[in-house]
Parts: sequence; structure tokens; C-alpha cells
Amino acid sequence: MDQTHVEVLRDFYDALGRNDVESAVGLCDPEVEVYLNPEVVAALAPKGHKEVASYLHGWFDSWDKYVPRPEEFIEAGEQVVVLVQLRARGKGSRFEIEEDVADVFRLDDGKIVQLRLYVDRGVAREAAGIAG
Repeated sequence: MDQTHVEVLRDFYDALGRNDVESAVGLCDPEVEVYLNPEVVAALAPKGHKEVASYLHGWFDSWDKYVPRPEEFIEAGEQVVVLVQLRARGKGSRFEIEEDVADVFRLDDGKIVQLRLYVDRGVAREAAGIAG
């Protein structure tokens, strides 16, 4: 696997863990596309730095705590599947959640060009064309 891709993705999750939207978006191509599962999120998918930054700011506004920890990076052709352990607490809530989720990325020239978010790791693997 291209270690540059792993470093970019580690930096991306590190920025998200600090709620540093600008640094996270800075790792993306200017035309980055984020695909949201319509069964989970009823919103238009953000595209480009401005829309993705706005989406991320809105997302972080709903959490008191949001800590994504990448556990494994799996190369899948032109994509990278990242298995993530997520710990979060909703704004004003005293209950924390801990979930195993996955994200699927496409990178080009060291920049994230596409990101797909998945709640179910199996669905993410299937979407990237890899077995269980």
C-alpha cells in the first residue's frame, strides 16, 4: 500500500479528532466529494472544500466529543478502506457511544478526492469490492 496515502489518512483522522476542519479539508482535493448513505443521512452530499467544511462544522456542532481512531488501512484497488473505532458523545448527552465503522477513500496525487462513510464495516468492504 502507498504509505503516502496512509500518512494522509492518518493526518485526516488526527485533524477530525481535534475538530480541526480546516486541516482535514486541506488534505482534500478542491473538488472532493463526500458520499453519505441516504438511509442514514437525509442530506445532499457535499462537494468541494467549502461544502465539505460546512458539512464537517455542522457535524461537529452536534457532538461534545468525537474521536475517530483508525485501526486498519486496507488497499482495495484504487480505494483505501479504513476501519475506524469511533467514540463519541452527543451534544448535551451524558451517554457515550463506541462503534466500529468504516470509511472508503479514493486519493489522487496525495489528496483525498472521494470519501464514502459507512456505519457497517461489511457494507463498506462490499462497496470497495473486498470480502468480509
